[in-house]
Amino acid sequence: MTEPLLQITDLRTSFFTDAGEVKAVRGVSFSLDKGKTLGLVGESGCGKSVTALSIMRLVSFPGRVIKGEVLYRVKESESQRVREKDLLKISEDEMRKIRGAEIAMVFQEPMTSLNPVLTIGNQISEAISLHQNLNKREVIDKAIEMLKLVGIPSPEKRIKDYPHQMSGGMRQRAMIAMALSCNPSILIADEPTTALDVTIQAQILELIQGLQKKLDMAMILITHDLGVVAEAVDNVAVMYAGKIVEYADTKTLFEEPMHPYTVGLLNSLPTMEKDGGALKTIPGTVPGLLNLPAGCTFYDRCPKADSGCTEHEPELVEIKKEHLVACYKA
Repeated sequence: MTEPLLQITDLRTSFFTDAGEVKAVRGVSFSLDKGKTLGLVGESGCGKSVTALSIMRLVSFPGRVIKGEVLYRVKESESQRVREKDLLKISEDEMRKIRGAEIAMVFQEPMTSLNPVLTIGNQISEAISLHQNLNKREVIDKAIEMLKLVGIPSPEKRIKDYPHQMSGGMRQRAMIAMALSCNPSILIADEPTTALDVTIQAQILELIQGLQKKLDMAMILITHDLGVVAEAVDNVAVMYAGKIVEYADTKTLFEEPMHPYTVGLLNSLPTMEKDGGALKTIPGTVPGLLNLPAGCTFYDRCPKADSGCTEHEPELVEIKKEHLVACYKA
């Protein structure tokens, strides 16, 4: 059995504010195999994006990764030997060589992620120049090639455009072109279809999946849209209040959800079978990460909870083969 390309163990990230420590990621563990897609799912504020930023070592002050291991395994081209690196322990210079070249990220909102005073071509070229030994003409040709790859028409002209001259869908495509310009082995896509209309969402998803197969990439897809999850991922990790509460392959999660939170998320989806009436909702709100309650953090919103759930926080345990759940009632 081959070892996973990326293996995260007990990742913990906090933000140290004047009010106290905000525990944004609390002991997250998962692995990612080559060519596979893992979906990170949950409500806003559950720790999905901070998990991704922690892997990339992009958590800014006052936040920091306080514990954990992020093992990245890559095969050396000459010796074919697999080298293993803990991304949290290597130097910033070494991390900079990996970030963008071997592990790339598509950020949530392209209008705020792209530099408004630089052309799209300049921004894609910067990533290529940094990680690839190409001359100026080759860099421009590569940038045009990447825009063509992601389906932007007339790339020779659009390379000179500024972000504000592009539509939301085209900006997202440009972000994907930038992320994939160095053929990374892992792509982290953080809500890549947010704020886009349904038609463009489908096009962007289809584009990412096609490029993933073409480049044989592994991918972490962060989303709150379970419809996207059903179409695009192999395994799903459901997050709540900074922790993974359920992990399974996509088919199992949709057919046999075991955590009450996962069940609530799936019940809130509109389907053709539900004939009118109001959609089901999960009562209450996500607890504040500054002062988390004792025991299970989902206790106040859970229809199955009893007094025993407030004593200790449940651990993520394997209920069935490769189906892990953090719930005393599973």
